Amino acid sequence: MPSARRSSILAAASVLLLLAAGAGVLFAASSSVEVRVDGQVLTTRTLSHDVAGVLDHFDITVAPADRVEPPPDAAVHDDLVIVVERASTVELQVDGRAARKVTAVVDTVDDVLRAAGMGNLLEREARITPPAGSRVEAGDRIEVQLPVAVRILVDDEEHRLTTYADTIGGALDDAGVSLGERDLVEPPTARTLTPGTTITVRRVEVVAEVVEVTIEHGEQRRETDELLEGETQVETEGRDGLRQRTYEVTLVDGEEQERELVAEEVVREPTDRVVKVGTGREPEPEPEPEPAPPPVREAQQLLADLGYPVGPVDGIDGPKTQRALCAWRRLEGREVSRRPLQPGEVEALRATDGLPAARTAGRGVTVDNPCQALYLRVDGRWREVHQASTGTDGLPRAGSYTISRKRPGWHTSTLYPAPEPNMYNSLYFHGAIAIHGSHHVPPRPASAGCVRVTPAAADQLFATLRVGDPVRVIGAW
Repeated sequence: MPSARRSSILAAASVLLLLAAGAGVLFAASSSVEVRVDGQVLTTRTLSHDVAGVLDHFDITVAPADRVEPPPDAAVHDDLVIVVERASTVELQVDGRAARKVTAVVDTVDDVLRAAGMGNLLEREARITPPAGSRVEAGDRIEVQLPVAVRILVDDEEHRLTTYADTIGGALDDAGVSLGERDLVEPPTARTLTPGTTITVRRVEVVAEVVEVTIEHGEQRRETDELLEGETQVETEGRDGLRQRTYEVTLVDGEEQERELVAEEVVREPTDRVVKVGTGREPEPEPEPEPAPPPVREAQQLLADLGYPVGPVDGIDGPKTQRALCAWRRLEGREVSRRPLQPGEVEALRATDGLPAARTAGRGVTVDNPCQALYLRVDGRWREVHQASTGTDGLPRAGSYTISRKRPGWHTSTLYPAPEPNMYNSLYFHGAIAIHGSHHVPPRPASAGCVRVTPAAADQLFATLRVGDPVRVIGAW
């Protein structure tokens, strides 16, 4: 019995020695490995040949975007440290476009941009939220806004602007451009801003304009035997009426685009001109010696030679001759009137040597209402005498004025529109009242308030006079 028991013990001891020897061989063949993942540190000895086998040993699943260092196919060696970094998914939105998801191993905003292939944005003047360098976590959202270069055309100026605004309206706000209620913006303010956009702002203004329109008077003819047949006499002078029209005018950048009549009022009714028409018979005249007619033709020629606008030299002492006589009397310091040629005036005309010196030095112009004439003064002398026709309503009033602006060429009055241009080389000296050329310059008031001269006279005055030169208006018709 003792020998059998000893044999069993020896046999068991042999088995244990064999197992221990095998384990020692396996231990000597394995490698010590450390795995760092998800905040944990795992250690083991493994017979795996590559990193992927070690990860399988710990049942560690690796997503495609996760980072494993060394890579899964790397060989295992003793004291190997395997680091598994989990990828995070972060949203990235650029310039308000649809956000994209970026899944990668990232710690900061910079990492996300580089992982998305947009690392160049870090070198540009982009607005990044949260700022570059900030740490990110899974589920965070990064917004990137790039500056946009635009051109703004407003108030006759061009502005170049680099802005982070999303819309046209935002760019205008950044440029400090304030918009009126009616202003036009192209493209519209709500439109999304794109690089290189040209924004045009057109200023819209609505103003009221009052236009006065003449209502021409009529004429009544009444027969009377108080006058001889063929004779007429004005019993009541006619007077034109006046209508005021109020327009609402839309201006775009100062240019009229539209006008609408909003009100109309007759402020003065016209008064008909009443003319008596003779029906009486002329009695037989008693023979009387005919007085010798004054030498009108000679006076006309003398006036024309002196430079006074006498009209045709025809021997007829009519309104044009009387206008020239009136102007001559004025400049020569005689009694001013529109009377016909008076005794002794032919002799005085013969003794007149050109236009006299003026009492005022320098350059200027005088409008003579009683004579319906205009005198041009240059270097203290009267240079020219022109025929003129002033306003039927007594305008312009006597007084001293200055030329405020000049408008060349033919144009139509805005207050008294005409089918054809009726004002030439205008010299404005009192609001809308001007000296201007006209094809109709009668020897009496006929205008709506301006001073008419012939086109040739208007050429000379426009070339000679300057803004700021004095205009003197004397007397009344």
